[in-house]
Amino acid sequence: MTYAIVGASAGVGRALATRFAAAGHDVVLVASDERDVRATAADLAIRHGVRARWVAADAAADRRCGERIAEVAREMGGLDGVLFPIGAVSPADDVSHDVDRAARLLDVNFGAVLAIATRLLPELLIRPRAAIVGFGSVAAVRGRRRNVAYAAAKRALASLFESLRHACADTGVTVQFYVLGYMDTEMAAGIRTPLPKGDPAALGDLVLRNLGRDVSVVYYPRFWRAVCLLVPVVPWSVFKRLRF
Repeated sequence: MTYAIVGASAGVGRALATRFAAAGHDVVLVASDERDVRATAADLAIRHGVRARWVAADAAADRRCGERIAEVAREMGGLDGVLFPIGAVSPADDVSHDVDRAARLLDVNFGAVLAIATRLLPELLIRPRAAIVGFGSVAAVRGRRRNVAYAAAKRALASLFESLRHACADTGVTVQFYVLGYMDTEMAAGIRTPLPKGDPAALGDLVLRNLGRDVSVVYYPRFWRAVCLLVPVVPWSVFKRLRF
């Protein structure tokens, strides 16, 4: 089976690409750095004996990105799923940030996924078993003074995947959404976290095990589910005093 991974060059995306190739799946890797994504695809093809193609594109800026993925997938016999580990954060993402920075964060974390998922959905609906997998964040559970645009985009992403799941309910496409806590990746490097960081490789194994299952929303690491249920009901008088 063939899966496209959007945001495949680092962190969670690279771990997913490695795990899917190791399981024998062909992959289409999508990332902005051509030299890196080309080298990653070549490495996976050699090490795991799969077909690994690549698309070098800034998914947030290239409106033809979805079409380019579809073209490559058709050359490989069709697409069986698409995963969206794409994401970006900014240390200056607060209510004082400039408009261009906020727009970029919204495009990377939400707009790119919306555009590509919309373009690829017809390709997936004709497959007997296909998957659309999104990755959100615990940062979207409740608005706070930091990660303002990032959290807003991830909250919109959660709504998008709920809509996709509803739209695909009577089709062969399964739609899954993973709500991620802090992960042990470059994005969280040097950050002291209140809870243990998740392992990207273990997440990749979990995503593989869940393919084809109607699991809806999955929290990873699993203990974040309790946190995400608790935070929204904390009284505002208490929540507004929290410095995070």
